[in-house]
Amino acid sequence: MKIESVASSEKKPCAVCNRKTYSYKIYEQSNITIEIPACDTESRNCLQKIDVKDMAAFAIKVIKKDIREDAQ
Repeated sequence: MKIESVASSEKKPCAVCNRKTYSYKIYEQSNITIEIPACDTESRNCLQKIDVKDMAAFAIKVIKKDIREDAQ
């Protein structure tokens, strides 16, 4: 699994504290990329608190549910 921390020109709400941030944590594996916005400042370090396994598992459940609903 490839893990990166990058800055973007687009501000999005932090996945942990919901404040607007330019920082992202990116996970890449098997042609799947997950970008998670997270604060990375001296006062807030939400990047270290991100658990990609939990977030990815939740996202997969939501996607599967949407697929099932669309199929009906």
